[in-house]
Amino acid sequence: MSATAPRKRRRRVLTLGPVDTIDDSTSITSEPASSLFDVLGLIATCPARTPIEAVLIAPASPRTLHEVVRSAEAIRRIDPTIQIILVMDDAPASLIASHVDQCMPAPIDADALERALDGLPPQPRREATLAAPSQPAASHEVGDSDLVEAILEDTGQLVPLAIRAIEQRTGLSSLRFVAGGAGGPDDTPVRYGLATWGVIEGGPTEALQPWAGWLARWIALGETVGNLRREASRDHLTGTWNRRSFEQFTASAIEDARRLRQELTLFVFDIDGFKGFNDKFGHEAGDTILIAMVRLLGSVIREGDRVARLGGDEFAVLFSDFGGPRTPGSRHPDTVEVLAARFQQQITDLRFPELGLAAPGRLSISGGLATFPWDGDDTASLLRIADQRSLESKRRGKNCLTFGPDEDVT
Repeated sequence: MSATAPRKRRRRVLTLGPVDTIDDSTSITSEPASSLFDVLGLIATCPARTPIEAVLIAPASPRTLHEVVRSAEAIRRIDPTIQIILVMDDAPASLIASHVDQCMPAPIDADALERALDGLPPQPRREATLAAPSQPAASHEVGDSDLVEAILEDTGQLVPLAIRAIEQRTGLSSLRFVAGGAGGPDDTPVRYGLATWGVIEGGPTEALQPWAGWLARWIALGETVGNLRREASRDHLTGTWNRRSFEQFTASAIEDARRLRQELTLFVFDIDGFKGFNDKFGHEAGDTILIAMVRLLGSVIREGDRVARLGGDEFAVLFSDFGGPRTPGSRHPDTVEVLAARFQQQITDLRFPELGLAAPGRLSISGGLATFPWDGDDTASLLRIADQRSLESKRRGKNCLTFGPDEDVT
């Protein structure tokens, strides 16, 4: 006897106002609510195994649109992760649109609603799919402005565009750039100064030699701009992100989390008594500790997370990898709190034999955690709350973490 396959969980949405019932053959169950108070009651009492993912609001008339704002604000006070979808044919005014996640025309298309629940943007209309090309079309005459744009936008298209420009100006075709290596006797090296980036294949050397030097200069310029971009975004000592680039990344991650209805957590911490250790053993020993600590931290976070040095011995970690639960069946903030506590313990076990007699006996950190959307909904508020909780940890003593609205302590 074969085992029965598990049934797919049906997704719950509430409807407020004159919204047509969604076809029961889809994976979505729509439940009409008689009033805003009915909606709030259902959200507040829904079990975790059958969460409400969205509320569809259809105003009875344009004159009642202002009620949408009041309803959206009330729903988000109960659960900020629920999507709010406005059901109307015409695009709402910007003031209204800023309070909802999406606007859908009636009748509701089940596939479009599925995309919204998955945090995906609406599918563009068929006639609107002809977007501007991301790079010049084959018939386009490639110019310097295209190459400069490829460098500034960091698209990875600099060399392909430059090869196309060479083909257009020489009348040759099927040219190829091969990175590295010296190439064969019929290949043209792409060389500038003492650096060789590769070779151009597919054409006579005498015709391609001047163009190879031209390409080498563009590649050198691209690498210089790339190095400057990295230096401007990184801390020179530890290799972590600096504060400015970290804040920019956090703002972008918050928008992704808002769209995907996911949580993310910001962890701010510093090393207990680090200034005294610096004064006693010197800044070189202090630098060794900072580098080792960042290396340790890099081994416990995920690829989508980010580490930044805010200044001195103060660091921040944004746990923003949306690749699924870090531990199967776990919730994001709980897992991150466990991970932060584990890192805290590993810091106390860290040893520095390269410092010899200057090696400290034990290090410890104190920090605070803040989670979107519960503690704040923008970069500044999350940083402020995490920093306040880090200061609270300092007041409580060394080797301490503070998190949660009730200032839970570990």
